Parts: sequence; C-alpha cells; structure tokens
Amino acid sequence: PALARLCNLSPQGLAAGLEAVLGGVRRGPATALLARARSVGPPAVDGPVLVVLAANLPALAVQPLLPALALRRPVLLKSPSAEPLFAPAFVAALAAREPRLERAVAALTWRGGEAEIEAPLLAGARTILAYGEHAMIEDLERRAPGKVLGYGPKISLAAVGSGAALERAAEGLARDVALFDQRGCLSIAAVYTTGDALELARLLAEALARLARQWPPGPLDAAAVAVQQVRLEAEMRGLAPPGLAARPLAQGTVIVEPEPTLQPSPGLRTVRIHPLADFARLPAILAPWRGRLQGVAMAGIAGEEARQLAAGLTALGVSRLAEPGELQSPDASWHNGGIDPLAALAGIAELTV
Repeated sequence: PALARLCNLSPQGLAAGLEAVLGGVRRGPATALLARARSVGPPAVDGPVLVVLAANLPALAVQPLLPALALRRPVLLKSPSAEPLFAPAFVAALAAREPRLERAVAALTWRGGEAEIEAPLLAGARTILAYGEHAMIEDLERRAPGKVLGYGPKISLAAVGSGAALERAAEGLARDVALFDQRGCLSIAAVYTTGDALELARLLAEALARLARQWPPGPLDAAAVAVQQVRLEAEMRGLAPPGLAARPLAQGTVIVEPEPTLQPSPGLRTVRIHPLADFARLPAILAPWRGRLQGVAMAGIAGEEARQLAAGLTALGVSRLAEPGELQSPDASWHNGGIDPLAALAGIAELTV
C-alpha cells in the first residue's frame, strides 16, 4: 500500500506493473541472460556498479541488477527520494533467498547531487548506470567522466496497419497505455494507422474503459488539468468523439488527430490516433524525435512494408518493436537504447555467443 501511494498508482495498477517488469527477469529470460553471461571472457571493466534509479517506475531496479550480477559485479542501487521502498525490499528478499549475495548488493536512498555523499561513490564505482532526466545524467557525466551510461526520458507509440484485427489490437494497445498510468518510456502516447482510425479509436476507448475497472488509475493529479484542456481543444476543433466530455478522466481519452505531428501525452491514459495514407511517411514525421524514441507497437503490417518501416524506426533510435500488449513487457535481453546490457557492463563493444 505504501509503495502504491508513493508511485501514485492504484494497488491493482501497481500489481500489474510489477508483474510486467518482474516477468522480464525470471525463468526463461533470466536463464538465457545467464547463459550469455557465461560466454563473456575476461571483462574489460569489472568492480562496483552504481545504478541511479528514476522515480517514474517502481521495480526498474531489477533490469540492470540481473545482468550486473550475472557478470559477478557488485551493485549499489540508489533509489530516488520519492520512492525509497522497492529496491531495499527486493534486495532483502534476494539476500534471504541467496545469502551469498548479501554483501554483493545494497540499496540506499539519498538526495541526488549531494557531493559529500556522492564523491566517494562516483570515484569508487567502475560503471554508473543512470536513469532519469537529462540534467541529472549530464551532471553525473561531468563529475564521473567516462563512467556513465545514461538512459534519459523517451517516448513510445504504435503503428497499426489496415490488415490489423482491430479488436485484438485495441486490447493490446490499451494495456500498453494503461500500465504505470502511461508514465513509462515504453508507454504508448500516440497511434498511427493506415486503417479505420475512427473504429480503432472507438475500440481503444472501450478497451481503456474496461481496463479502468480492472486496473483503476491512481489518484488524479495535476495532469487532470492538461487532459481537460486536450479534451476542450478537441471539442472546439470538432475532433471529440461523442460522449467524450462526459467520460470520466479515469477511463482515458482517445482523440483522432488529423495532424500527423507526434506530441507527448499529457498523461492519464490519453492517446492521439493519427490517420496516415501509408507508413512510408512515418519516419520523416518522427524525425524531429530522433534519439528520443523508445518503442513501437506494430500490428497489421507485413512483408516489405514492415521491413522498411522497422528499418526506418530503428534508424531513428527505436530500440524495441513488439506486438500491441507486449511493448511494456521487455525481458532481460532487451537492448535499451540499442545497448546490449551485458556488453556494456563488461566494457566490450559487442557480445557474440
């Protein structure tokens, strides 16, 4: 309950989010990553790893922790002051299950930027993984040059072709929107479609309303004002679907936006659907976001069109392509930002098995 309150999530929403993240580091994914780690020869870099975590997603700690331990590197997890609970609880449970890890992993919290605390830590760490805002990452890079691997804020979207089964696509998209109340780097903020945009919008709105009962959003926050503004603007432009004004904010907001420009979502499960004649234009539309794109959920796109679109998106920095409903469930092998976690932690250019 305390973790849910700190993360501004409902208990049901927190449980769903934890399952999505933890599923990526258990059983099959963990086995595969450990097998790859055994193939690594003498690493170019060893010693302690400092992981500076962001506050937007609980359980993020497990993603860098597993590959670091697989390479036998001790880890210090620095939790944000806004959410100091998950990492210590997970580390305690891990040490209880495997006592030999008790002296290899620690989880602490302090106010970021406190030089007296951080100077010896930055000096002693051989690798620093930093998740969060660009300003924080740049500050760490200035104080620990050559050690920092930064994962800054990014945006994700979906591409739904005319061949998609719309009901199935809408169900999957709703999951990728609703998890973590749309606050993750893999949360879908917009959908581009060459199919029936109005029908997809209707189905997605219905799917989000159903998920609002299963995974209620957390307490409405300052984003509510921004979402109301988006709804009002859509109504004034004649884009609001029937009944949008009366729909509770907790059920999400879906708008068909004819302008193709990608815009961040204001939150609270708000999605813009952009109709396109074809996907050949999409990389050019997204070009201003080069380097700040994370993942794309793709459905109903096949053959050469799919290959060309995937190549164009990858060239813009997209590091995850998945089916709708799977975008927010990466496993331990995911190359976040195009970076192989094992190769990065081993200090080698690439890892071959």
